[in-house]
Amino acid sequence: MTKTEAPAAPYPEGDIIYNCNNRFVVRHGDTITKYTTFPHGFGTHDHPNESLALRFIKEHTIIPVPEVISSDWDRITMEYIEGQTLKEAWPTLTLDQRSEILAQLRDYIAQMRRLGGIYLGRVDGQGVVVPSIFMRSGGPFRTMSELHDWLVRPPIRLEAESMYWHQITTHLGAEYPIVFTHGDIAARNILVSGGRIVALLDWEFAGWYRDYWEYVFALRGLDNIDWKTLGEHIPSLFTKRYDLEYILVQFLLRIS
Repeated sequence: MTKTEAPAAPYPEGDIIYNCNNRFVVRHGDTITKYTTFPHGFGTHDHPNESLALRFIKEHTIIPVPEVISSDWDRITMEYIEGQTLKEAWPTLTLDQRSEILAQLRDYIAQMRRLGGIYLGRVDGQGVVVPSIFMRSGGPFRTMSELHDWLVRPPIRLEAESMYWHQITTHLGAEYPIVFTHGDIAARNILVSGGRIVALLDWEFAGWYRDYWEYVFALRGLDNIDWKTLGEHIPSLFTKRYDLEYILVQFLLRIS
């Protein structure tokens, strides 16, 4: 192989849109496919849940999402939707366009939160699965209590110390309503065109969670650029703020 030749790709040929941690997004004309190339790696078995979530959202809301064409444990193929991520587009948007996009997003979150549930966990029945932005992997958990036990018992802490952290998770385990949750609302997952949202992307963590979950992980998923764009507006997207819950989860994860 010469220096100008690329190694054989572990996925069908196409335009690579994204490539990170054995995960690829490849465009093939009017469709895109998300691949996981390592069977036990990051993102394994997320695609069936994303497929179910997208179909559920299409059936029960008017939130714009890509049409699912096919899916398997290692991939999902969807229609390609033209646009920019909100992260890319934000600097060029007018104030009116930003206001319109935030109003759309506020409505989409409200539509999801009206889809109450009677159990906790992902659409595919895996239970509560910790998003990848955590520092350590965990789940699925059958209940929020199992999740909280995991949060307060990291490997580096003595068992006796965990009793103090239970004071925090006692609050997080209070009776919150269960609502449908995207789980990764971020500027990188919002596709815009012509000053409007044309698709909400990346539903692999979607499912039914306590109503503070969306707020907490929308803030937790922000990077330094997002904090200067969408970050300051996130509280306005919800009818109630969950700042204490955000601080408690942040603290738990920092000392985990």
